[in-house]
Amino acid sequence: MWVREGECNQCGKCCETVNLTVARDVALRQHGNVQELERYLSFRGIRLAGEDIENNFLFYSLDIPCSQLAPDKRCLLHNRPEKPFICLRYPTARDDIEDCSYTFKQYGTTIPGP
Repeated sequence: MWVREGECNQCGKCCETVNLTVARDVALRQHGNVQELERYLSFRGIRLAGEDIENNFLFYSLDIPCSQLAPDKRCLLHNRPEKPFICLRYPTARDDIEDCSYTFKQYGTTIPGP
């Protein structure tokens, strides 16, 4: 299990997209294969961002920024009680966001953030 360390530097990168996790087996049963699914999603502006076959997940990403993301990329709800729980928890594991200031520790080892 990864343990997040550090504080948010408010780079805003995680607020520029909507990310969804879906059941891999269900999506592939509906679409037949990954290529058909990717084609279907692409027509709707959705990217297949990754998959976790072992845990039966697919990850979708949509380029829809949060309405609370200011022009300077800072969260308008940062440190306010209205901030959604998922935003407070994100990220829960290493991500591919290079500007993120969080690091992650696994079983006594510190791993730099993305």
